[in-house]
Amino acid sequence: MKTFRDAVRDSDFVITAQLPLGPGTTAEDLRQILATLQPVVDAVQVSDNPTTKPHMAPLAAAALSLQAGIDPIVHMTCRDRNRIALQSDVMGAAALGVTSLILSRGEKMPGMHKQRIKGVFDIGAKRLLATAQAVAANERLISAPGFFLGSNVTVIDPPEGWAAEGIDNKAGAGSKFVQTQPCLDIVALRKYMAALVARKALERVSVIVQVPLLQSLQSIDELQGARRPLLIPPALVERLRHAKDFCAEAEAVCSETLQALPAIPGIAGSNITCPGDPVAVLRVLTAAFGNLGRSS
Repeated sequence: MKTFRDAVRDSDFVITAQLPLGPGTTAEDLRQILATLQPVVDAVQVSDNPTTKPHMAPLAAAALSLQAGIDPIVHMTCRDRNRIALQSDVMGAAALGVTSLILSRGEKMPGMHKQRIKGVFDIGAKRLLATAQAVAANERLISAPGFFLGSNVTVIDPPEGWAAEGIDNKAGAGSKFVQTQPCLDIVALRKYMAALVARKALERVSVIVQVPLLQSLQSIDELQGARRPLLIPPALVERLRHAKDFCAEAEAVCSETLQALPAIPGIAGSNITCPGDPVAVLRVLTAAFGNLGRSS
């Protein structure tokens, strides 16, 4: 089975999609989703309860993905588990055959949950990366070359004299790739990537851009309320707000963004986030790149 690591190394542009996991997602639902996505993606991303609405355990979803012949990129955050649970999950991922992880501190609990659910944050992302590296160094637990580790990065408008220390720190902690927050702002992305390239900040890490397939105007508000700001130009918001068919227009916006990304120096690929029907992911990828045959 081709892995995400293979795709980053061998492909000009990598395509992944985040699994639309929800509280009601069953194993059979996930098998159907995986069958839909397999022909057009290099890997799938398995989230770690980002909205605080519990879904199938990431390692369970990863196991089903591997059974379906699709490489899973498993997210692990420090918000909901202490270091023992996180260490156990890293070793569990190795036992399953997972080779790619995105490790992060995790977002704070939304305001409506603060009185009922407490974040753990026993360790930070740097310590979690060190844990994964320690597991990867033990060839009894995982075959060489071990885990392909990633973390998150926030696209900003780089100020004059910006040193891109965040990327350097993540690479120094063991990250081989970084993934941006949801982004539909090509102008901002070009400026950010140009600054990274100019500072030779991409010699040790690859950049994956998250591209959201928006479901409603409400989803824009929800994403904009996250800690890492959604990058969507006001003109695009107005375009979507006045569209006769929001979903069709959102698919067009997603496809246009995907088409523009391969031409931006330094971008290794994209991750499409779509909480709805995965058939929509097929439509936007076909519109952006034509017929794809990526599975092997």
